[in-house]
Amino acid sequence: MGFSFASVVLSYFLIAGGTFFTMLLALRLGLHSEYLGYIILAAGGFLGGMVAARASKGSTIIEPAIGAVLLLASFIGVGLAVSGKDVSVVVLPGTMKAIGLTALASAGGGIGGAFMTEKMFGDENASGASWVLFVALAAVGAGIIGTLFGGVLAKGDAGNTIFGLIAVCTLFIGIATGASATSRPLGASFLGGAIGVGGFFFLAIYLLLSMFSDKSHGAGDIPSVVYAGIAVVAVGAGIVTLIGALFGWAIVGSKQNA
Repeated sequence: MGFSFASVVLSYFLIAGGTFFTMLLALRLGLHSEYLGYIILAAGGFLGGMVAARASKGSTIIEPAIGAVLLLASFIGVGLAVSGKDVSVVVLPGTMKAIGLTALASAGGGIGGAFMTEKMFGDENASGASWVLFVALAAVGAGIIGTLFGGVLAKGDAGNTIFGLIAVCTLFIGIATGASATSRPLGASFLGGAIGVGGFFFLAIYLLLSMFSDKSHGAGDIPSVVYAGIAVVAVGAGIVTLIGALFGWAIVGSKQNA
């Protein structure tokens, strides 16, 4: 099996999604140890790397490794962008240490997870139902990447920028899914995209409620109008992912599996 750029795209978002899940867990548990935090980020990257290896065509860790390196570069790029024109902020040892260790933990964990999965499963193809999980975790990654870059690039209306970038990310995920799956993954792409992006926003809102309130909050404390908004965004993400999967399958996937 030759090199697959689609697998690189999926790996990038899958490792980001795995990292977000464990980061959320650490924040929810109130863990304050710096190095324990990096270990948790590495575990998240490991989870994403395992899924990325299963989603990759053939038996190789090259695509997940490249995806992990690109994610590393993204973290560093966001750190540089946030610093603005004051370069001295970025070159402070403490700042560079935090950015570097965060990126290396996620990327290194991703490569390790991909390596272990390839050793366990080799070139065995994933089942069609597994693609719902793959796409959902990648869509969570789309949520975190879109939010990070949208927050940095926004000039006035962060909401539109963030939602626009998330839509672009889910479109890429859909294209990569259609190009990588062994059968037309239309249902999996829609369900995965909707579940992943909807889950991302739910967890992000839930975390914000927990962090900025002295009271203990549950899912029932989130207003119904917010749930309605999450549902609309989730369905929209599912449709965009589905459209991407149609293109990916028509252009690449159907020809490779004919």
